[in-house]
Amino acid sequence: MRKLCMSALLSLLLVSCGYHLAGHGDAGLIPTNSKQMVVVAAGGDQASLLPELKKALQQGLNLALVSREEVRKEAHDDTIEVRIEQSRESFVSSSFDASGIANQYRLTLSGMVRVWQAGKEIWVSEALSQTGDVFATGDTVAIEAQKERVAESLRKAWAQKIVGRLRSGF
Repeated sequence: MRKLCMSALLSLLLVSCGYHLAGHGDAGLIPTNSKQMVVVAAGGDQASLLPELKKALQQGLNLALVSREEVRKEAHDDTIEVRIEQSRESFVSSSFDASGIANQYRLTLSGMVRVWQAGKEIWVSEALSQTGDVFATGDTVAIEAQKERVAESLRKAWAQKIVGRLRSGF
């Protein structure tokens, strides 16, 4: 009974201090006066993450998605800009057969996001990464097709992780 009371007390303390899981908060990092957002890639590999992040942000934040050209000067204060930076995709062999030929690869996708509003940076994520395995079965075309399927699922998971961080305030 004592353990039950202690665990209930600990749960109440965690709830009362404002602790919540990433993606489940109601405060978030996006200012309440935000009405629209611009999502851009800072160049390089970032462009591969852009479509998934745009889709996830639209669904997760309920803000209108606009292009940089569509942002009105007078409406700049109600627009946030989300920038993808330092993204990388690595494809490294991780397992070999008895003859030394790679039969499994590790695909890692990582990147960070900065959020700006009215010319001021309001949030920077840490570098977030997603990892998946690609198995070398079949010819080169089959391996490339499997690599692209894994990469697509990693991009979706990465974008959802970013939205969760933005919504929770972490």
